[in-house]
Amino acid sequence: MSRLTGSGITVDVPSGWEGRIYSKGSPGPRGAAVQHSPENAVVHVASFPLPPGTGDYGGGAVEQMTNKDLLVVLMEHGRQSASTPLFAATGIPRITTDDVSTTCLQRLIDGQGGAQQFFTVNGRAFCLYVVFGSYARRVRTIPLVNDIVKSLTIT
Repeated sequence: MSRLTGSGITVDVPSGWEGRIYSKGSPGPRGAAVQHSPENAVVHVASFPLPPGTGDYGGGAVEQMTNKDLLVVLMEHGRQSASTPLFAATGIPRITTDDVSTTCLQRLIDGQGGAQQFFTVNGRAFCLYVVFGSYARRVRTIPLVNDIVKSLTIT
């Protein structure tokens, strides 16, 4: 296991997984163009190699996932969003089987599932977005996701 830290966020990345933290508005990972304000962080933790140019919500990567793969994304939204109803929940959420759907994905891919939770921590607004390579295997893989989520600290 390795620990990533950046933009006031720390997360543990399981052995054999890939992770990164970058700010939107800065040059993205491996040269990806990112078109947002620089103060907002993006975290990717994946059980598979993330290709160059992976989008904030995993575009370019989710198409390469196998049914055993997972992608965990933490996307920060502007501090002004923290006071809106969408981000009213406080604290880092955990994912349950009821949270996972085949229709909440940025891109619908047959067999995949996803979960999306909005929340606020320390006045910062976030979206936790998870892509499951297999919707059918979600019961088995949710504990892996929640182990990563439990390791998150946000200051």
